Amino acid sequence: MEKKRKLIQVYAIMVNIIAVITFIIATTSFISAMIDHADPLYGGYSKTDLSSFEKYKIDVLQATTKEAAYLPTDKAIRKMYEAAKTDRINKVMHNSFRDMVVSGVIMAIALVLFSTHWLIMKKYEYKDN
Repeated sequence: MEKKRKLIQVYAIMVNIIAVITFIIATTSFISAMIDHADPLYGGYSKTDLSSFEKYKIDVLQATTKEAAYLPTDKAIRKMYEAAKTDRINKVMHNSFRDMVVSGVIMAIALVLFSTHWLIMKKYEYKDN
């Protein structure tokens, strides 16, 4: 009986350690998603700099070659910039919301695992009577 008690306690302690580590990792992911959600224009990963129209315009003009038959007007570049900016914001908002939901669920599961295994560990705690 003593061997079984120790085995159950070791199992419960190991699950608690894993739950704590999982909770910490999910928390960092959740915080990162919250930061991206708060400022979606700068969140995510993209090669295109959308911080200002002028920077975007320079990137577009540098991408067009001198032999190109079509050189976009400022109005066309502004439309492209607004479309790219809207697309970036929508993608980052979606990804950050998804990451917050997934991280929140993982954190909740880790809390449930930790609390149930903590109770199991306490139940099988060795008591000297």
